[in-house]
Amino acid sequence: QWRRRMGVHLAFHRNPTNIAIHALLSILNAWAILLIAYPFGLFGLSVMNVPIDMAIITLIGMFIVYASMDLGGAVITTALFSATYPLCQPTFELLNESTSLMLLLGIVLTVLALAVQVFIGHGIAEKGIDDAIENFAETLETKNPTYIALLPFYTYLDLMFMAGYRPQQAKIIDDITSELRPKLEAELAAEESKTNARMEVKK
Repeated sequence: QWRRRMGVHLAFHRNPTNIAIHALLSILNAWAILLIAYPFGLFGLSVMNVPIDMAIITLIGMFIVYASMDLGGAVITTALFSATYPLCQPTFELLNESTSLMLLLGIVLTVLALAVQVFIGHGIAEKGIDDAIENFAETLETKNPTYIALLPFYTYLDLMFMAGYRPQQAKIIDDITSELRPKLEAELAAEESKTNARMEVKK
């Protein structure tokens, strides 16, 4: 099922500029989530005198979910996200170890990153082809954050496929994407035609 979901998702992400935006800003999104989770410890638990906070638990959870689909993709994606973890403590100290400010910063960064992805990545680069509303609606309906957490994984795994990783797996997903993309473009063209027709009528 995840292959089908990934193929459908990638049909909305075929423009190189949009792919690059998502690849870069997904790391910022991940850091924002870690900032939100970092101030919260796990009942004082520590390993080798290193406190275990919810940011670490979040990274472990992401890796487990991603690895259940593709181990290589899980390693790459989690490594990229984990690279932002060392920035959490200096940021926490810069904010006078204020949990409220850490939460606020994380939320602001999340909103900014998502805004760029939606309005520039999809609104401009993809010319309006976007599945953001559907993704958020599904997450709210199911109350399962896994669906949103999978989206950056799809982006990085797609880039790995482009580089030649697991060609047979890549073909399965690309076939799904290639089938859906023309339909999305046709729907967009039809909507533009209707909009232009309405504007002509008003004139």
